[in-house]
Amino acid sequence: MDPVTLAARRFAAEFETFWSPPPGHAVKEPPALRVVVSRSDRKDFIKALRVMEWQPGNRRPFVIVEAAFASEAAFALGATSALEADYEKLRKGLAEDGLVIPALVPCERPVTPERFLAQLDFATRSVSQVLDGLVVVLVPSSIEEGAPYAPFAQRLAAISNGTTLRVGVLDDPSLGSALPGQACFAVDQDALLAFLKELKPNRSKGPASPAPQLSPPQKAALEKELNRRVTSQPTGDALRTLLLDAGKAMSDGHFKVAVRKFRAARMLCHLSGLTQEEAVTSIALGSAALAAEDKRAAIAAYRAAKQIALANDLPGMAAQAELGIAGAHWSTQDLGYARASYVEVARLSESIPALRIEAMRMEGECLVLEHQSLKAIASYRAALDAAEQLEPGIRRTTSFAHAGKSLAKLLVSLGQPGSAHDVEARVARLDADRAAPSAIEVSP
Repeated sequence: MDPVTLAARRFAAEFETFWSPPPGHAVKEPPALRVVVSRSDRKDFIKALRVMEWQPGNRRPFVIVEAAFASEAAFALGATSALEADYEKLRKGLAEDGLVIPALVPCERPVTPERFLAQLDFATRSVSQVLDGLVVVLVPSSIEEGAPYAPFAQRLAAISNGTTLRVGVLDDPSLGSALPGQACFAVDQDALLAFLKELKPNRSKGPASPAPQLSPPQKAALEKELNRRVTSQPTGDALRTLLLDAGKAMSDGHFKVAVRKFRAARMLCHLSGLTQEEAVTSIALGSAALAAEDKRAAIAAYRAAKQIALANDLPGMAAQAELGIAGAHWSTQDLGYARASYVEVARLSESIPALRIEAMRMEGECLVLEHQSLKAIASYRAALDAAEQLEPGIRRTTSFAHAGKSLAKLLVSLGQPGSAHDVEARVARLDADRAAPSAIEVSP
């Protein structure tokens, strides 16, 4: 069994044991669960939650709140939006099976933690009329330093009863010992690396049969259709092993080893004619070199990647490479060079809003440190203007709020508190317009 599935099964067992402990053991108080998961395992963990939700015997739909936690108000809005969208989809699904629950009236805006908890109470009581209840899991994509995550999580945990409402909250140092009951999702990275190395395409338990070979004309036609080279299986296996080894070295902090592995992988791509893969690997090489504190090698790798990307009409990849160059200069506070690179990133990333707005924001940060306040204000405002043109679901993936926060701080320092207040109000309005991305899926 693969290590991710093992981690999911262990977590599911701990999850169920917490809510239904063996005879002689009581549920820990409060009946809410602390969820321990690393950032690197977060995506697999969310998938594991959905698998648990979709089990045929499960009668508790999951509400998974993934919004970033920057403030109580912003997170309450994200949680309420997710709950309302999930509840409506659940209500429609139940109606198709002849089961009726009342509609959930949209929560009054602006959303406060109290209004979210009241909305959740109504949803829980309504769902419990036809199912066993709800499971709410807080898995914020990030928790801003100093934000009141622990008080919010504890207020939610306080209304969990372990039956009609089960609450899980992502672990954070600020929680202290507030939630003694916990379940851990942890993938054994060494075992995962070994598993991936052994994994071969077209694995089968039946008798081995030779894979069909493409004739030269067939291969040429396929490469033309895909607009990329088709490599042999041995080359693909060798490349995968090098990249896995490099990734493991990076996670272990062995950056010079990672540089050697990525360099070998890039050479293999070059010799095999894998152009796009060569560019991607060169970007990874730049990151490893920068982590190894070799700025010169990092910039050379990023520039090579950008050159390949531009030659192959891949502006998005070229923007990623230029972003690496900007980051390298930023790391040593070579502000003029960094700023010029961020301007170039914004130019190349017209079709990538998150990258474009982040580049504008960082241009502003450079200008602030260069004591060019008026130009910094213009950069931050350009980032907010760009964000305002986006659909809410796309806007929420960008760093526009951070740009607004920096702009307001700068305006205060310049003696313009009124203008700073206007910026904060604008950011709040844009933030309140965000759309929730998730929805409950109900198994028949």
